[in-house]
Amino acid sequence: MALRTPMKKTQLGSRDLVANGGGCPVEVFCRLRPPKDNNNDQETDNSTSSVKVSSSTELTLFSSENVKNGQIRESHYEFTHILTDDVSQSAAFKELAIPLLDDLILGKNSVLFTYGITGSGKTYTMMGPLNNPGLIPRSFDVIFNSVGSYLGKKYLLRSDRQNGYDIQSEADILLERQRKEIQMGRTNNNQRAKVPVEAPVTRTLDTTSLWNPQLNENCSYFVFVTFVEIYNNYIYDLFDDDILNKAPQSKQLREDNRGRPYIKDVKEIEVRSSEEAIELLNMGLKRRRIAHTQLNTESSRSHSVLSMRLVQYHNDIPLASLTKDDLMTSTIHLVDLAGSERANRAKTVGERVKEASNINSSLMVLRQCFETLRENQAQGVSKMVPYRQSKLTSFFKSYFDGEGRIRMILCVNPTVDGYEEIQHALKFGELTKDVLVPRALPPPPPVPPKTARTNGALREIDNQPQPSAPVLFIEFNAQALIAPFPSLEYSLLNGADDDEAILTLQEHLQRRVDERHRLNMLIHEQQDYLRKFTFELASDYDTTISDHDDLQKENEQQNKTIRHLQTRIKLLEKSQNDFYKTTNQIERENKTLKSQVEDKNNDIKSLKAERRKDKIDYENKLKIKINELEQQYFNELKNKEIQMREIERNHDDKLNIIRSMAASNANTPIHDNTYQNPLSTRKRSQSEERILQEIPMQSSPSSRQGPAVPPKRFRM
Repeated sequence: MALRTPMKKTQLGSRDLVANGGGCPVEVFCRLRPPKDNNNDQETDNSTSSVKVSSSTELTLFSSENVKNGQIRESHYEFTHILTDDVSQSAAFKELAIPLLDDLILGKNSVLFTYGITGSGKTYTMMGPLNNPGLIPRSFDVIFNSVGSYLGKKYLLRSDRQNGYDIQSEADILLERQRKEIQMGRTNNNQRAKVPVEAPVTRTLDTTSLWNPQLNENCSYFVFVTFVEIYNNYIYDLFDDDILNKAPQSKQLREDNRGRPYIKDVKEIEVRSSEEAIELLNMGLKRRRIAHTQLNTESSRSHSVLSMRLVQYHNDIPLASLTKDDLMTSTIHLVDLAGSERANRAKTVGERVKEASNINSSLMVLRQCFETLRENQAQGVSKMVPYRQSKLTSFFKSYFDGEGRIRMILCVNPTVDGYEEIQHALKFGELTKDVLVPRALPPPPPVPPKTARTNGALREIDNQPQPSAPVLFIEFNAQALIAPFPSLEYSLLNGADDDEAILTLQEHLQRRVDERHRLNMLIHEQQDYLRKFTFELASDYDTTISDHDDLQKENEQQNKTIRHLQTRIKLLEKSQNDFYKTTNQIERENKTLKSQVEDKNNDIKSLKAERRKDKIDYENKLKIKINELEQQYFNELKNKEIQMREIERNHDDKLNIIRSMAASNANTPIHDNTYQNPLSTRKRSQSEERILQEIPMQSSPSSRQGPAVPPKRFRM
């Protein structure tokens, strides 16, 4: 008899949103751990599997609670796609990561994270061994197979550690190259001195290459990687050497001018090949926090986030004219979430319990965020999504708001022992599948050449009607002032010509006077206008200075506030560190007290054992003493009996003598005339008198009693 649980249906509101193009659902893929896990070489018995794949999108979970009664509870769950235990790493990569890498080249953002209980194969899916790599190494191979031929000039771009990039000059590039070479030389020398040379291990490469219309030789590409871990709700940079210290400095989350969260001062490294990227990945994995538990020999104790950024620009733009606005950046986040676990199953104690508690808390906040989003979409409400309760959800807040595509890989270990935890994970995966995120904005079009863009902009400016600007200086005809005088030819013989020349000169002088008067008037007007314009500029300058002072004061106030908040954050971090130290001290004292209590208990047990031993010895000695006393009493009793028998025998002899005497006296008649023996008439001696006196006493009943009986406790 099987009790079936009906399969859950997607919310109608979510379906309507998808149909209307208002959002895209979170894609949830379920992957079953293979029978032989290459991660820890542990074999799984398929006969005890509690999961059955019904179709490519549906699976059934069986409960073993009432197997003896013949009742098995079945729960059905539906996902985007189910990867069975016989799906290889290569096939899983093509199904899960290839579409996201294609979006990366197209300029779109995405996040891919694994979820599941501890020991379900999450790290194996993400990393994998060298001979069968997982998603992250194969992603590096595919990206460099696709854009490796179009990489831009090395060190041209440099991360500003504030979610952007600076464009370096030739001198900066040369200095950066020299600095990297010196640093690399020192690192190689240290490695040769400390680490012995090991035989190279062959790594399986993925030869897949992507192509799309935007991937061409007219663009230059740059690949940057970051690798961080979220440990106990603190963010640490795995590429930063500070993490090797006993108390590394955690990184802080900030928001850029577009409201996108980023990790401040994180180390973002440019890579030029997949081998270089894998080397950095291995360095970060060695620094990641792992521990041994009952369920997993190498259990991840933190969430790891590897971010790969692809930056591109058009080659027709001269490097001298290249700006930040010409860069197009896309990011893919590959997240390996730590597995949820229970302390009673993992057998964790001390610091491991605290780590597990923080892991479960962050995963619970992630679940609450998805539940709130689903409730808001289904009921049309706008509840506050608790992003800020965890660093994990705060970092990916923009993706829930529609910045990019979200995919989740639900890793399942189909064993009967973890039925409740598997059911919890499957419910969370099915719930996540119904969540819709706003559709991401399309990426900007390919960047056109800067010259064409500039010429087109200039043509637009030329074609647009220009507003009439105030005229400061009007052009005037100054030729009247600098023109030569007319020729003055005169003759003494002909006076009429002289009059005509004088009139011509008079007219010329009059024009010069008129033009001079006009220019004086114009100069006065221009002076008035210039004076007025100067006053307006001075007023605007004063206003600008005043605004600048106000903004400067406001900036100083904000800087003070920021410094105050930073100081407060440091104090809070210090207080938290002190709290952790105090907690650790209390735990150590608690362990010490427990050990002392155990020692006291051991002492008490030893004293009790000694008391029991003493009691047994005393009882044995008492028994021995009692036996000795009993033996002594019986010996004395036996002697008494012998003595009594001897006395009785003596009494019997005496009695017989008396009887015989009495009989002889009775048989002899006494006559007055008969002769009497002198012996019979003699006087009794003292001994005979004494015997005759003792006869009544011996003939009494008390004299005939048997020997005395010993007390009961002395009886054998």
